[in-house]
Amino acid sequence: MIQRWAAVAAAAALPGCAPTVSGRDPQFVTSSAFGSNYSVPVASLLARKFNTVVRQQYDFSCGSAALATLLRYHYDIPRSEADVFTGMWRDGDQAQIRHVGFSLLDMKRYLAAAGLQADGYKVSLDAIRDRGLPGIVLITFRGYRHFVVLKGVTHDEVLVGDPSKGLHTLPRAAFEEMWNGIYFVLNAEASTGQRYFNGAGQWGLLARAPTAAPFIGPLSTQALSLSAPFYRDF
Repeated sequence: MIQRWAAVAAAAALPGCAPTVSGRDPQFVTSSAFGSNYSVPVASLLARKFNTVVRQQYDFSCGSAALATLLRYHYDIPRSEADVFTGMWRDGDQAQIRHVGFSLLDMKRYLAAAGLQADGYKVSLDAIRDRGLPGIVLITFRGYRHFVVLKGVTHDEVLVGDPSKGLHTLPRAAFEEMWNGIYFVLNAEASTGQRYFNGAGQWGLLARAPTAAPFIGPLSTQALSLSAPFYRDF
């Protein structure tokens, strides 16, 4: 369904004055340099990109990861990629799935088995923005078809949750060239979905929100106190 995204791991020695990283999830930066002691929660740039996106584990599992993303982060229905993958495989056309991967019909069947109605609609981006519902779209990128979750729309950008790349934006014109115009959405719990669409909780991970204000909001005094040359982003 989509070209393999190779995972590249790089190891680099930290400068002598840099903090050390310990802990699990969330990670913490700790230091006792200059006679001070502190422990500050941090998240890597990669982790932030997947903070509201379920990352696909296989080349052909973008459909199950996209649906898990929609359910977990937009409808408060906790589902893992494995849960969705297993369910769609069980209830779907397995020969067809082996050949072309999961389809929107497989998603519809999986949701129906869980008591959730969903359908695909031929709509415009403006209609999606006005309705304010998150959904799943099929895009074509460099000859490969790929499912992503549409999380927000502004007059010039589209916010997508990509199971292979994480959260990112696309110019509207570029997105419309990739998209087939079909929008797959749940027909129930609309108020829940609308609460998460175009919200600061989604755009905020990219340090901007679709509002008239130039910034999301002022930092706290504690956050400002950490903005010093000693603290490093990477």
